[in-house]
Amino acid sequence: MHSVEEALELVSKHTIPLPTHECDAVDALGSALAEDLISDSDSPMFDKAMMDGYAVIAADLADGPANLEVVAEIAAGVTTDEVIRPGTCARIMTGAPMPPGADSVALVENSQIDSENVYRVTITQSISAGKNVLKKGALLSQGQIVLSAGSLIRPIEVGILSDMAKGKATVHQSPSISIISTGDELVEAGQETGPGQIRNSNGPMLEAMAREAGATVTQLGIVRDQRADLADAISKGLESDIMILSGGVSSGVLDLVPSELSAHGVEQIFHKVCIKPGKPLWFGKRVEGDKTTLVFGLPGNPVSSLVCFHLFVRRALNRLMGRADTPLYVPGFQLTRDFVNEGDRPVYFPAMACRKEGAGATISPLNWKGSADLATLAMANSLASFAPNTQYEAGQFISAVMV
Repeated sequence: MHSVEEALELVSKHTIPLPTHECDAVDALGSALAEDLISDSDSPMFDKAMMDGYAVIAADLADGPANLEVVAEIAAGVTTDEVIRPGTCARIMTGAPMPPGADSVALVENSQIDSENVYRVTITQSISAGKNVLKKGALLSQGQIVLSAGSLIRPIEVGILSDMAKGKATVHQSPSISIISTGDELVEAGQETGPGQIRNSNGPMLEAMAREAGATVTQLGIVRDQRADLADAISKGLESDIMILSGGVSSGVLDLVPSELSAHGVEQIFHKVCIKPGKPLWFGKRVEGDKTTLVFGLPGNPVSSLVCFHLFVRRALNRLMGRADTPLYVPGFQLTRDFVNEGDRPVYFPAMACRKEGAGATISPLNWKGSADLATLAMANSLASFAPNTQYEAGQFISAVMV
């Protein structure tokens, strides 16, 4: 049985990023850059006024207020060949290029236009050279890496790409995921349950998590514990980049998933992980020509499925999309109550994490009743990580996986 870290390493090892394509930056939202974005110019490309006022020579104001001749007016997007010489200045707007000879911008609030000559202005406050000016290349130099490959494209990155890459982005294809829910006891949401039946919550929950992670999803529905039905669903699911099967991966008589996957040429990478909940997790892959499908067999209990998705399926999705690896655990949460893990497996326990201004971060394990307890899970925003055979006291610091 593999440890969590060993299982994660195996998932990473067997996951190869999908091919790339170019698209409009706004359509790449949620994807990751497939290559470094390199600045093709300095930014800004010219010395730029940062405030409305007057472009001046600071030395003219060294001895206090000075009356200067206004020789030009420069708006954003406008340039001038007029050279600012001692005793002169130019009225300038925010974002406009600095005129030749000027080295600073005096604020309009610190100026007074001559009542008898609109082409003269008194600057009432001295100023240091370079004040209120953004120098050429101060933000970026030509050839500098602006965004690294693997960077997640958020709205701000869309703006950067629109500025630096003409609104285009090279990203990896979005992964496709097929989801199969197995079990004779399952009925679809909205249907009435009979004796011994339960509604299929895993299928929709897994679809929602996959969509949130950036994948396109195909639901293959509920599959009964019959080999013919399972074989047909697996054949369809193997057309996707990732196939997820919920249930049927343990050791019961009707846990047919591992053997049926083998019959379809899926290579088992590992089966069972030292984790609670989620021990029966199954992972493998099938390679057929240039098509590789990763296969995850998740335990049927809802919380087990959620934990395994967040830890292992999300790792595969991130790598398929070329996303830079991010730490799985967030450290520094202070327990609000005692907790004891008497078992021999690490536990990922539903909890409420909270950051309060001036009070640090706390985490409160919830009154969770086990793997089937979705109601309590709905109150959680994290999975508190507890080592095996360990007693924790209130105030102790631990790590958590955010969900």
